[in-house]
Amino acid sequence: MWASCLADPSDFWFWLLVLGVAIVGGGWFAFRWLHIARMLEDTPTSRIRSAAQGYVELAGRCGALSGTTNLAPLTQRPCVWWQYRVQRRTGSTSRGNQRTKWQTMNSGRSEQPFLLDDGTGECIVQPAGAEVLTTETTTWYGDTPWPALAPGRRSSSGEPEFRYYEERIYEHERVHVLGHFRTHSGTGGQNREADVAALLTEWKQDQAELVRRFDADHDGQVSIEEWERAREAARDTVTRRHLAQPVPPALHVVGRPDSRQLFLIAAYPEQELARRYRRRAIFAFAGFGVATYALGWLLQGVFG
Repeated sequence: MWASCLADPSDFWFWLLVLGVAIVGGGWFAFRWLHIARMLEDTPTSRIRSAAQGYVELAGRCGALSGTTNLAPLTQRPCVWWQYRVQRRTGSTSRGNQRTKWQTMNSGRSEQPFLLDDGTGECIVQPAGAEVLTTETTTWYGDTPWPALAPGRRSSSGEPEFRYYEERIYEHERVHVLGHFRTHSGTGGQNREADVAALLTEWKQDQAELVRRFDADHDGQVSIEEWERAREAARDTVTRRHLAQPVPPALHVVGRPDSRQLFLIAAYPEQELARRYRRRAIFAFAGFGVATYALGWLLQGVFG
């Protein structure tokens, strides 16, 4: 390789670019994945019932929201989250020379919210923008742009042209979620001033009754002072009505943080999840080291 770099300067710049990207990418991913592993180990798991507002880690069983269904597009299997990819063969395969390349033709991922239940309460998970790790992945092949055969079955027409890839998280699977937690109060839908204004408008429709109730000086009109007493009476009536209504339960939601904090949904136990990110960091550090050594060797071979 170094001989070709000496003979052709374009090869030198090509390998310089490749190794530079490998060094920067390997170092960045190594530190990022190590940071995630340490954060998973150091962040305590909160309970939904008592979780603080803001960035939290939750764990529980997932389920579908009432009245909703979610089917994985390629397999039509019911689940709470899915991601798929359809790829087409663009290279050629010859004996002893494998040149197969796959080009993505179609892809998508679920953004439908689902429930998380940890035994103390329920929380709505909004998966849009999350990094998702699943334990269920299916890959199979076929001859059509959309799978006509179920996973595990292969066409008899020779080398398949299409590859299908699908990930899923099923209902009742245990998942870990790191994201921004917020609670919408059950009384948030009650607008006291709007209800007071509506009640006063209703009272105005019957002027005779309004005068009978609030015309203290009996002059046949409701003065400004008497109208203020009517407003106070309307406020008292609205307050009593609100207190008599059953308070709807608070709604807990976890979603993507506003900052650059990690938004993660993973169908793995916490310890296994941390180990996976540590292994990723080790491989990234190894790639960083190899690329750094190769760059030094390249520069020494060219300028030494």
